[in-house]
Amino acid sequence: MRFEDKAAFEQSAQLISEYIATVARLDGDEPGRWRAWERMEDGQAYYHGLPVAFDFVPCLLPPAAQRCFSAMVETTYGILCKVIRRYQTDEQFRSLFRFDPRVQELVLLPSGYDEPLPMARFDVLYSQQEQRFCFCEFNTDSSSGMLENSEACAAVAESDVFWEFQATHPLESRCNVQFEGWARKLMALYRGTGACQELQQQGKVPHVAIVVCMESPNPDVRELEAYQEIIEELGWDCSIYDVRSLYTEDGRLMGADALAGASGQPIDMVWRFCIVVDMLKYWDEVQPFVEAVRSGAVTLIGAFSTQIAHDKQLFALLRTPQLQEMLTPEERQFVEDVIPFTAFLDDPGLDLTEVRRNREQWVLKPTDWYATKNVTAGGECTEEEWNRLIDEALAIRDGSPYLVQRFVTPAETPAIPLYGNEADFVAAPRPFGNLYGLYSHCGSFAGAYVRQGPHEVIGSARQGLVAPAFWVEDDSQ
Repeated sequence: MRFEDKAAFEQSAQLISEYIATVARLDGDEPGRWRAWERMEDGQAYYHGLPVAFDFVPCLLPPAAQRCFSAMVETTYGILCKVIRRYQTDEQFRSLFRFDPRVQELVLLPSGYDEPLPMARFDVLYSQQEQRFCFCEFNTDSSSGMLENSEACAAVAESDVFWEFQATHPLESRCNVQFEGWARKLMALYRGTGACQELQQQGKVPHVAIVVCMESPNPDVRELEAYQEIIEELGWDCSIYDVRSLYTEDGRLMGADALAGASGQPIDMVWRFCIVVDMLKYWDEVQPFVEAVRSGAVTLIGAFSTQIAHDKQLFALLRTPQLQEMLTPEERQFVEDVIPFTAFLDDPGLDLTEVRRNREQWVLKPTDWYATKNVTAGGECTEEEWNRLIDEALAIRDGSPYLVQRFVTPAETPAIPLYGNEADFVAAPRPFGNLYGLYSHCGSFAGAYVRQGPHEVIGSARQGLVAPAFWVEDDSQ
């Protein structure tokens, strides 16, 4: 047990049990469920054309969770910054990482500012067996979920049960920390650069570009439009572009066909919301953007060096002697406690026979992907399927190599899932596993994004939900 892990989870679970009891006293609060769903339909958070599914029972987080999550974020941030800086300065150290040569070149490009890890979301599961939180992945510049959480918070606040519970337990969503907090951090980072100071001396207003890469011909950028609005309210110009629409003109980076904002205007600073794996997929099309960063024609917040933290292979490397020697004794113990054993699938030191034989204890995942794509828990497979997936992963020679990681069963709490089905509005609570995303803004804890699901791997494509995260202001537990 580490920090206040056990107290954080158990106090949260107790609060959720009290909330469920309040639902029962209101005979299930069917009218409140309908109002909550209608509010979600009227909102901005959609997935594949439908309102994001959410839990009518919020995730209730006590002060112990604030202390626990803050400590986890600060310690993790310190370790990741050490690794990023070492990678940039030590050629021998770099050889530990299995990066595509194009990625390595991007990672080594200078950023123009000192902050190694501006934005991140560290995803953790609580192991009831070990009574502690364990990480499952790190996400960096394209970390999302803020809009889903905000809309789900607004939806459940439409219910009678919410207001009855809040009468005795003051609740706060803190969604403003996730939105305005990051917008202000983003702008502060750019203000510290020579490029911004030169603009200000000329009396010019910076133009910020939020850059995405999405497959849909009509991509949903509503979450990013929330940031665009805040940045413009704070006095700067802001537009949203697909990275493939960027081009250069007279030495300046420009954006065509703006998804929001202005087309054809010089860009001063980019917040990179496109992940590296997508850039590699469209490598030829993103060259104007890459060249603008390489030449210093634009400042990139979320420098490519954050890929060192984002790529899941770091989980396999954190226990190597080369990384361990960089850490303090406290940090080494932290890694031992919170990082499940992880290894490259083709690691000669891995007992692959044991992995094949005990599939329920393992999860198979690529080093660099997102949205749980190609992530498989062995417990969800037959023995034949598991062996086939391992063989196919071992045969891959291009793209992301595969890892195996010790499986952590997500701790469950009672949920009332709202998918929009008629039966949802009268259904009894049932247990769902929890996945907590801990936001970090330059190393400071900046709120939580909580997802739930009925399966071993939690994700939107697997009947997953967002659980609106509320902070309980009293410390009576």
